[in-house]
Amino acid sequence: MRVVTTALAMMLAAGQALAVPSECTRAADRTAFDTEGLKSELMVTALACKQQEKYNEFIRTYQPAVAAEEKDLNAYFKRVYGKRYRNAYDEYISNLANAQSDNSLKSGTAFCSEFQSMFDEVMSLHNASELPDYANSQDIVQPASFQTCAELPVKAVHGKHRTTHKKAA
Repeated sequence: MRVVTTALAMMLAAGQALAVPSECTRAADRTAFDTEGLKSELMVTALACKQQEKYNEFIRTYQPAVAAEEKDLNAYFKRVYGKRYRNAYDEYISNLANAQSDNSLKSGTAFCSEFQSMFDEVMSLHNASELPDYANSQDIVQPASFQTCAELPVKAVHGKHRTTHKKAA
């Protein structure tokens, strides 16, 4: 029990060090976190439920989309953590997998019956452009919480009149 408690304390300490800054997270950043969370959840499910071939099929099918979201996630960590981004990124990935693995262990034998259907659901998407929405719609365990920025009005000047346009986050 002491080992588990110590490991949990270390994980929480690492999670606190990586807490998302108090400012809001851009919508594109949130999409990257959601997609990474989905990929990790599917990996944990594949390992826990002996579904590696289904995970490999997911990766083969969605590789370009997953790679693009990983690139966006990496850019987020560079922007937020500067020179420390690689350590922060690696800690996030480790904490994500640990949190999801802990969730699978807590669920016991019900885990596989609950999560294996995600493979069928994600593979039934019409194309990769639906992946971010699917990832966002799932209750994926994350080691951090996020507040996505609301769209902010931006003043644009056109001729003599000012008009207000919404700026995409």
